[in-house]
Amino acid sequence: MTIAPPYCDFRYLPTYGHKRAPSTFTLSQQTENSPSGRKPIDPSLLLQDRECDLEYYQTHFCDKKHSNFVAATSAQGPIIISVRADLWSNRAWILIRTSQGSERIDHPLSTVVIPWYRRLFGTHLWILSRICPAVPVGALEPCSHPEFPKALVQLEERQIIQSYKFGIYQLLPGQTLERQGLANPRDTCTPDFMDFVSWLGDPIQLRGWTGYRAGLDVNGDTTGDTSIFTQWNDYQIMFHCAPFMPFNPNDDQQIERRRFIGNDIVIIIFKEKDDDEQFDFTSVRSRQNHVICIVRPIPSSSSSNCKSYRVTIAVKDGIRNFPPTDFPLLLQRDDASRDLLLLKLIAGERAAYKAKAFATQIVRTREALIRDVIEKYR
Repeated sequence: MTIAPPYCDFRYLPTYGHKRAPSTFTLSQQTENSPSGRKPIDPSLLLQDRECDLEYYQTHFCDKKHSNFVAATSAQGPIIISVRADLWSNRAWILIRTSQGSERIDHPLSTVVIPWYRRLFGTHLWILSRICPAVPVGALEPCSHPEFPKALVQLEERQIIQSYKFGIYQLLPGQTLERQGLANPRDTCTPDFMDFVSWLGDPIQLRGWTGYRAGLDVNGDTTGDTSIFTQWNDYQIMFHCAPFMPFNPNDDQQIERRRFIGNDIVIIIFKEKDDDEQFDFTSVRSRQNHVICIVRPIPSSSSSNCKSYRVTIAVKDGIRNFPPTDFPLLLQRDDASRDLLLLKLIAGERAAYKAKAFATQIVRTREALIRDVIEKYR
């Protein structure tokens, strides 16, 4: 059941496995012992829009015989279409790029009847019109500029997202507000919090860091001297850890920390005590924060060390649930559960891209990129 926090635009996503003992859950057990008997699945394959990460043009068109067509203006706005046909494999590949996204089509060529006279003047446009009747073929013109394929590769690469930044801060017992979490200095970090962030990724020295930096200063330590980073399934993830950033005792709002955390789409809140005290979502001031993951450590029955986490996720209105939709309430502190959590966080950010706050901007940016390529090479 989905529960909406009162007087705010966040709502909790449903969770599963409420009665599952923390020590019995792993991702592999969840898949291997499922009723369907499926084998363990690579978590990265579950990501929504995973196909957007694939270099489709480079794989199926580049360095192969194909045709490119463009239209600076059409009912769908600026449009670029690539068409390739292979008689030997009986396949036709079509890639349609518009401001709304890319549509990839793999179609059997035997279903397309090509008149003999069409073969004299080229068949790709005819194939396109038969397979995709909604495409404004009349507005298209061929583009045979020798540098155009290279420009399409660059266009594709610019839209592949392989780097993510997630904000994270800690709420100490009695704290329920965002500003309280952002105002906790580094010396208040508990062992459980430090264990949690080290489970998520590896501590790195920012000075001289050459990898993905997510806006952090890697020259002068103005954003702190350390951070948490991980490379996961070809994705680079930097965690903006608020306690690791400079602390200003005279600033209740901690503007320097908020400058990063407030611009992250996904936020992790580590609630030090596993109790019924709820985080106040109305305290979230940023319009960028759309997915909030609340993590509570659960001590082991045999020791005081944390062995599992209770996880709940809230999203802003307008964001649908995202895979894995059967996300469990309890995560064991192991590699499989870490994979599952990172999977959920990345999928959450991708789902947020479709929210009203981001969708319009993404469409405008994509339209501008497509239009620039057309105007340069048509």
